[in-house]
Amino acid sequence: MKRYSLLLGIIVAAVACSSLLAQEKATIQPNATVISILQGNAGKTVELHLRSGEKVGGRIGQVTDNIVYLSHLTGAEFYDAFVDVKDISAVVIRAGGR
Repeated sequence: MKRYSLLLGIIVAAVACSSLLAQEKATIQPNATVISILQGNAGKTVELHLRSGEKVGGRIGQVTDNIVYLSHLTGAEFYDAFVDVKDISAVVIRAGGR
């Protein structure tokens, strides 16, 4: 019985620690731009809200001064997209395991 209690305690502690580590606080620098936010989150999956009202989600590949390359598009995993930075009105990034 003690072994099961100890094992259960270890599992609960591991889950609690992993959830604490998974939650990142988003911070904004005073001189932040859409480009700097995208560059700082390269490799992460994001959803871009465009000025036209459309949304496009995927993994950030490369970011230049004018274009964002997204791979593994949400709902169209075999496609990639090149998005004009001037058309982006918002960047949505998953902040944790909520």
